[in-house]
Amino acid sequence: MTYQDSDFGTVTVTVNPRAHSIIMRPQVDGLRVTVFRGATLEFVKLTLDKFRPSLLSKQAALRARPQLSREEVEKMREEAKALLPRKVAELAHLYGFSYTKVTIRDSKTRWGSCSGRNSLSLSLYLMQVPEHLQDYVILHELCHTVHHDHSPQFWALMDSVTEGKAHALRRELRRYHTN
Repeated sequence: MTYQDSDFGTVTVTVNPRAHSIIMRPQVDGLRVTVFRGATLEFVKLTLDKFRPSLLSKQAALRARPQLSREEVEKMREEAKALLPRKVAELAHLYGFSYTKVTIRDSKTRWGSCSGRNSLSLSLYLMQVPEHLQDYVILHELCHTVHHDHSPQFWALMDSVTEGKAHALRRELRRYHTN
């Protein structure tokens, strides 16, 4: 379902049966909202009003960022496919991790993920961050092949492969965006 909002433009509301809360993601030209089953449009609008100032700020920041053309994204995808799987193999070998495969995706909400079968998925937008942060994301996902959570054991493993800099690198990565 979609509706028009005077500030955001088109608000697209999607119901996800697995959702337990409301998720609002500003976009350059609107707002994407994911809700749980049974959420009403009135609930969506009330929640949107509650978070309107911060969401408008995030949308303004998105609009201020230069947007990549389709050609630029495709070029970056090719570069990512050539570089990132090789980096994963090198880091996995260096630190003794094993994984099943690496996929490069156009993910705009996360830098990477690790499935329960230890398949890694990396965002092609990693090509826009410094090399040491690419390594951090790859190591983060490789550590998930051992600990599929963010437990203290996971962070201890992360610290062991990042010379104790896991949290500092995490903070540094937050300055970058996936588009």
